[in-house]
Amino acid sequence: MLKRWFSRRGHFHGTLEGREFPLTSGHTLLESALNAGVSLPYNCQVGSCKSCLCRVTNGKVRSLVDLSYLLSQEEIAAGHVLACQCLPESDLTLAAVSTSWTPARITQAVALSSTVWRVTLLAEQALPFQPGQYVQVGLEKDKDIRSFSVSWPSRGREIVLDITRREEGRLSPLLCDEQGAGRKVWLSDCRGQFGQKDDGNGPLLAIASGSGLGATLGLVRAALARHPHREVMLIHAVRRRQDKFDLQELQRLRQHYPGFHFLHALSREREVQERELAGRVTCWLDDWRALYPRRTAVAEWRVVICGNPALAQACRQRLLAGGVMSHLLEMDCFSPPVGAQNSHNNKEPVC
Repeated sequence: MLKRWFSRRGHFHGTLEGREFPLTSGHTLLESALNAGVSLPYNCQVGSCKSCLCRVTNGKVRSLVDLSYLLSQEEIAAGHVLACQCLPESDLTLAAVSTSWTPARITQAVALSSTVWRVTLLAEQALPFQPGQYVQVGLEKDKDIRSFSVSWPSRGREIVLDITRREEGRLSPLLCDEQGAGRKVWLSDCRGQFGQKDDGNGPLLAIASGSGLGATLGLVRAALARHPHREVMLIHAVRRRQDKFDLQELQRLRQHYPGFHFLHALSREREVQERELAGRVTCWLDDWRALYPRRTAVAEWRVVICGNPALAQACRQRLLAGGVMSHLLEMDCFSPPVGAQNSHNNKEPVC
């Protein structure tokens, strides 16, 4: 729809690192660049991997997706866009975003559930990171790159990633392989600002789905370390009871921090046990404050949501309708929300 509208506009011209090329009407920046033989890193073409990140230094573009799901506010303010997900509205001057790569090797890959694996990588040098950030991974530099959130056990040179294994994927089966120890990969520097807006004031609600628990736990651990008596509730959304993981760490946090409370939302279980909710997590968000075991004095909760894009967006809508302030809510989606208006080849990214 958007592409057809823009096809009625005139042709524009783009310049990337001094090289000019035509911006074809109705085509994304990436499509125009590739058609003109201009080298621009890319991979998934649906906005998930962020490989085609570039910066608009002059001109105007129209994004086909809500960039707030995918980029930090600092990146957006600096003019960063995803070339595969935006259309030109004028002549453009673009700057490539350079990526520094560090070699690393897989030291361990362990299945946490039927679909989620914890992959430990040892980099040749330490990669500084903050909880909530992500790292790009590839078997080669700038080729078949995927982005994964850094999981809570990471430290120093050891980068830990929680990855959903997709049998039809090109990268995840190679990373999520018990026999893959010693395999060489390349890592970018750690990026992103997810969760960094939390100032520690007020209670914190953290919602994670699937492999998003690793990154979310990192944020929760950091929040509790700064404010040990803070009221924090974490809900992990999975399908079945056997899909739970990191239970030992969750129990440790519960015993160590009096204000920490955790629950599991089991979408495919009818009967539940202690600390479990039956059904999709969104079904419980109309009165989610009642899930916390004690009354809180502060009405304004901070919220972080990490994981499946469709579920994250649904949770966001329910929470905003329930009174959560939009500036207190942060999301980290692993791909554009299902149903978002992006390119004609919109599909679930395969990692």
